[in-house]
Amino acid sequence: MNRRTFVAALMAGAFAVAALPAITAVSSPAAAADKVKIAVVLKTLSSQYWKIVAAGAQAAAEKNNVDLILLGPPTEDAVEQQINMVQDVLAQKPDALIFSPSQPGTAINILTKVRAAGVPVLLVDTGMPEAFTDYSTFIGTDNVAAGKAGGAALAKLLKAGDKVLLLDGAPGNPSMTDRCDGAKEVLEAAGMVIGARQPAYSDREKAYTVTQNVLQSTPDIAGVFAGNDEEALGALRALKQAGKEVPVLGVDANTDNLKAILAGDLYGSIAQGNYDMGRLGVEKALEVIAGKTIEKRIDSGAALITKDNAQELLDFRASIK
Repeated sequence: MNRRTFVAALMAGAFAVAALPAITAVSSPAAAADKVKIAVVLKTLSSQYWKIVAAGAQAAAEKNNVDLILLGPPTEDAVEQQINMVQDVLAQKPDALIFSPSQPGTAINILTKVRAAGVPVLLVDTGMPEAFTDYSTFIGTDNVAAGKAGGAALAKLLKAGDKVLLLDGAPGNPSMTDRCDGAKEVLEAAGMVIGARQPAYSDREKAYTVTQNVLQSTPDIAGVFAGNDEEALGALRALKQAGKEVPVLGVDANTDNLKAILAGDLYGSIAQGNYDMGRLGVEKALEVIAGKTIEKRIDSGAALITKDNAQELLDFRASIK
């Protein structure tokens, strides 16, 4: 997929699901008995990022006449609730499960149960520990590479010896951990110092509080890499209140962040191909159901967004209203 196609798909998805609530079940009440049923359980449906993933799945389901069950808890740290959703959806006997585990280690038992029921599992955005290998494919970003791209962009704005704050996700969230690991590797190789690395649970308010606390103990923070855009905006608020202007870079390229980038508040964001995660999840699930062999890992892509190209994304959104 070329970059323009990727951006178009991403932005189209962002517009398509603006009204989705935090917990949603989408399934056609008039679904025919022979209609393929695919369940999608995401980390949440309350953030723009996951709404875009959901939009990709919905578009592919509509195109292929799939009976889609779409679920997600109110927040990414509602781990037990997400596991219960998988348990509940299994009782509906789906032909395949598309799943993004909030805490992969905790999901091993329920996914083992899903496989024992003969339901294929496709992972999106976040993979599973090595203890669980019985899945059809993983579709998502190379999160280490995305973190390295963000770290490299940030390093160009800093100098050797500068201190950087890394905002991680919830403990046990490998996507966020991989991004911060990638950024840390590149930043340290360029001579920067990791002044602090703290979990902010992918949440704007928690990132705000964490950044406030870090600035009290380490006031000379010269840059921030956040594992997602919500955390980036939280960090930005804390920095502004402290009277500090330092480059902040997140991951996801959400609308609020694009506007902040254009305003000169945020430096940039790494945009993921999250619309394609949902779309490919459904399309590949149909191939698995049909008995086809698919790739074990599918990279959905990522791109650095800065002031140079953020307006293009916003313009595309406006063009499809």
